[in-house]
Amino acid sequence: MKNITKLHVLACLGFVVSMMTFSVNSASLDDASHFANGKAKYQQLCQVCHGDTGLGDGPTAASLPHKPANIPNKLGKLFTTKNSLADDILEGEVESGMPAWQGIITRQDTLDILTYLESIQ
Repeated sequence: MKNITKLHVLACLGFVVSMMTFSVNSASLDDASHFANGKAKYQQLCQVCHGDTGLGDGPTAASLPHKPANIPNKLGKLFTTKNSLADDILEGEVESGMPAWQGIITRQDTLDILTYLESIQ
């Protein structure tokens, strides 16, 4: 009877480990797709003003009436969250030259962009 119990325990442990591995691999794939999406959207829509790493030094920055935001500085501020910055991106700020991206990109796109920028700092 003890051998059967040990076998059951080992079988259960093997199952749990395989499920954990599947879960980690799924999360890694999901993270990779969010990273790829953030990178692609950033390069397509943001890089021209905010530069390669989000510092506000893109090729068109000098010709704009207001210098584009330094996104890594904003991400590093106390009480600033990715969600609040995502709102700012979607709503825009016409007075400072930041267009509203609502309807062009999704909230998840903005979070992916911010995650991408964090990862390359």
